[in-house]
Parts: sequence; structure tokens; C-alpha cells
Amino acid sequence: MSYVKLAYIFLASVTLLLLEACSQKHGEQRSREPYTSQHELDSRTPDPTEPAQTGFWVPAREWATAKYLVPIHESIARKKAANTLPPLRPEIAEFKDWVTSHSVYRMWLTSMIDESNAYVQSLNDSAKKEIHNNEGNILWIENYDSFFEMLNEIIATTPSFYDTSMKGMPLHSFLAVPMATESGVALFHDAVFNQQLKKVLNAWNAYLKSSESLDKLDIYNPEKEGSWISRAAWKAGVWDQMEHDKTRQGYGYDSWNSFFTRKFVTGARPFMGNPAIDINIGCETVPWRYQDNLALETKFWIKDADYSLLDLFGGQKQWAELFEGGQLYQGFLSAKHYHRWNAPLDGELVRSWVQPGTYYAQRIKQKQGPATWNSIGAQPYLGHVAARAIFIFKHKTAGYIALIPIGMVEVSTTVIEPDMVVDEGSRPVNISRGTDIGHFELGGSTYIMVFQRDKVKLAEWAVNAAKHRNDPKPTPLGSVIGTVTAHENH
Repeated sequence: MSYVKLAYIFLASVTLLLLEACSQKHGEQRSREPYTSQHELDSRTPDPTEPAQTGFWVPAREWATAKYLVPIHESIARKKAANTLPPLRPEIAEFKDWVTSHSVYRMWLTSMIDESNAYVQSLNDSAKKEIHNNEGNILWIENYDSFFEMLNEIIATTPSFYDTSMKGMPLHSFLAVPMATESGVALFHDAVFNQQLKKVLNAWNAYLKSSESLDKLDIYNPEKEGSWISRAAWKAGVWDQMEHDKTRQGYGYDSWNSFFTRKFVTGARPFMGNPAIDINIGCETVPWRYQDNLALETKFWIKDADYSLLDLFGGQKQWAELFEGGQLYQGFLSAKHYHRWNAPLDGELVRSWVQPGTYYAQRIKQKQGPATWNSIGAQPYLGHVAARAIFIFKHKTAGYIALIPIGMVEVSTTVIEPDMVVDEGSRPVNISRGTDIGHFELGGSTYIMVFQRDKVKLAEWAVNAAKHRNDPKPTPLGSVIGTVTAHENH
């Protein structure tokens, strides 16, 4: 083992010990509304036979291997044997050259591959059968070169639909094990590495915005594997009240991304309630978690820790302080849900920005386990570290309200509509509820709304979000999430 690697392991161990010490000190946190613990979240493993509306982005182990990794391995092996394997795309070649020329990152990535393969060797025999290649080798990633070859294949593929818990996010399927290793946790939390990785994600984004990405929206072969216009996709609600034209290729969309950000037909989602006192949900989500009496700053990375306003707002203390002692609602989106965001109220948009962040970072010490395959359990943590858009609105009687759409894994691009960008110190934008303010690209993710203390009484389904996690359908866009408290009406 090299001295460099020994030094890294020593520093990593010291860091983890310090974080554990911080967690001991964190015991003074006040109690909050009951919610499912991180242990319970981590223990909830996606079932590959589960119905699609449960919303899992990441497949169960068998699906990750059988549907993505094994076919990719086999495709690369066939091309190599036939001497037809194409060269690395410029973005992948540049990424590989960058990693190779920086010894610390090459060390982390190589260690991540070794740790991933060691993990799959520890699995039971039935799982191993899903992973072994034609030569009988049980490897997640064959070697250093193979890592980049697989990336090269993946960024020229489109996500697939399956009528199960699997929603077809191929890059996450590939990285589900590596991102949970000790070296993977270090690598995917590194800001410099993430800047380079973002170039790869941008290349994939460009592919998903091209006409080549319409292969799974082919009206001449609607039942092909992974098709988003198959009978199963229709049954799962992919097209419920969504704009489309069955007579045109791609259902009238010019790329997979334009399909993914499709709109509802006119009138499908009316905004309910009285705009003078009611606040609407601005993103169609399945309820996940509620918390009140929010703290300005917490050790959010510690298991079962509360939300930290300062970190949710990217260190912008002047905005975070507005919500101290307030309430928070978080929901999640699956790949088949509506992926646009709409203004939740009549009033002013006083500030908005995109906060850069991580893409494949898992909570420190989460390590391997069921949560490796289920990022839904990591949603509270991701709200503090992942790339996200942040909107702050002002309502005449409900006060300040924040809306934070958060990217998960490759679902990392949050786009604010140009006329909805409000820089620090700029004049507020007058806004009406239902106005289109932005959208996710590459997929969906999770979403947070934050309310000031004693301003709004939230709806039952929001306060008891944990009890509604298995609702068969998401809460419709435009539903009333909160009403101004009685004393505010006088």
C-alpha cells in the first residue's frame, strides 16, 4: 500500500472520529414532530415487483445488475472482441485524463472500484448470479479503464420505463455501490471532482436534449423494452392529463428531456383555495417528511439529525434566519411525475438562485446497506448538500415562504425560468400562483417548502407526511398545503 494512500486513510479516520465527537455534542437538539428514523428509512429496500407509483429512483440489486450493468458489460465485451469499441467521447476522455493526472483522485477512484468489487463478493449466491459475467467473474467494475468505458456507454443512453420500482436512471444504477464505499463517499463530496463530473453530466444532458434520445418514445415500436409510451407506461399514469400527440413521433416531443418536462393539459391542475389566505403546493410530490420548530444550524449529516436552515439556504444567513422556529414540508417525485415548479401563492418573488452542490454524495458513514439502493431515505441530507434551486416568496398575510427543488444523483439540473431569476438586492417580481417558475432536467427528485413560525397552519397530509409516503398518487399540484392562522386574518 502506498504512503499516499496510508496518509489518506489516516486523515479520513481522524475526520470520521471528529464527526462522531460532534454528534455526541449534538444531543441537546429539541424534540420535534415524530418522523421515521434514518434507520427505518435505510431498512426500506425497494422491491422489484413494487408498483411504479412508489417512486423509487434506484432499482433493487437484481434490477441494477440484470437491467443495466450486465448488458453494458456484455456490450463492451462484444465490441472489444469484434474490434468495434468506439473511442471515448471527448468529455469522457477529458475526464479520464484529468483523473489520471491527479494522483489523489486516481487513488480514490481506484480504491472505490476495489471496495465495490469487495462488496459484491460479500453478497449471497443469488445476488452473485445476477452480477457474474460470461467468464464467471463477479465484479461490479472490471478495472480502472472499464469505469470510463462504462461511462462512455451510459451517456449515450436514455432512461427507461419499467412498471416496477425501477425507473431507469442508468448512471445511478452504475454508481449505486461505488458511491457507498469509503472512497466513494470521499470522492463524491469533493468539490473539485464534482466540477469535473459535471462536464460528464452536461454531455449526457446534451444527448437527452437531442433527437437521438427519442428511441424510447418510438410510435412505430411502442412496446420496445423501456418504452415510455407502452401500455404499461400508460397504465402507470405517465400520460395522465399530460400534453401529447399520439400521431407524431415522440408524441410530439423533440427529445427525451422535452418529454420529461411535459406540461399538464389546460385545466388539469387548478389552484385551490382563497389566494388571500391559502398557500398552494408548488411541485407535485408524494409526502415524505414534516418538521416544525426549525433550528438555524444543526449537525445535519448526523443520523436522525434535524434540518439545518443555514445549510438548506446555502449559507445565506439573512434568508435562513427568517424561518427559524418555523415549519418544513418535504416530498419526492418519481420519474413519471410532473417535473415543473409553479408559484405557490399570489405575492412577490423576492429572491431566487441555483445553489451548486454534490451529485452522488451519500451521508457520511451511511456505507453499504439497503440505502445504497434507495436514495429516498437520504432526502433530508441531500437537501443540504445537493445541487438545488432556491426561491423565496413574500405573501401579504402568510409572510415569507421558501420553495427548494433539489437534484438527486444525475437528476442534478435545476433550471429557473429567466424572468424568475431575482438576484440579491434586485427588485421583487410580482407573481401569481400557478405561474411556471422552473423545472428539473434529467429527471425529478425531491422538494422542500419552508414556512415562518406561527404564520401558517399546514394541511393534515403535510403535517403527517410520513403516514402518506405510500399514497398511490402524489398530492396534486395546486392543492392547498397551508392556511394563514386565525390571528393573522384580523
